[in-house]
Amino acid sequence: MTAAAAPGALGPALPGWALRPALAASVVVTVLAVAGWTPVSPFVLAVAVLVGGSATALPASHATTAFLAVCALSGLTADGAITGWLSLALLGAHATHVTAALAAVVPVRAAVEWAALLPSLRRFALAQAAGQALVLLAWALS
Repeated sequence: MTAAAAPGALGPALPGWALRPALAASVVVTVLAVAGWTPVSPFVLAVAVLVGGSATALPASHATTAFLAVCALSGLTADGAITGWLSLALLGAHATHVTAALAAVVPVRAAVEWAALLPSLRRFALAQAAGQALVLLAWALS
């Protein structure tokens, strides 16, 4: 998956097409986490899968926003339950957001150097650390 030396690259690069499967995986994780966390209907889950598939196919569209909105609104049916599924849903939603943003600007046939992805990876790790700490705190207090 890593190109040793893409034309014009200074270091190891990731092919642009690899962001689409990563986006699809984060969509699947998010849908499964929401399904495990909330008592949402199969129809809503089917809508989430369809909109998530659209987000994967067209990451530069508003389909990602719609997908995350469906998942967030499904969380309203959780009756305040804080479980491990919430932690996974937080991870999946954030991964979907970041991966879709990257996939929206990196062409499929392009290569992006790993060094260019490091700032996004650092921000992702910091935001996840803060978010997961809040979930643990809420879990402990509930």
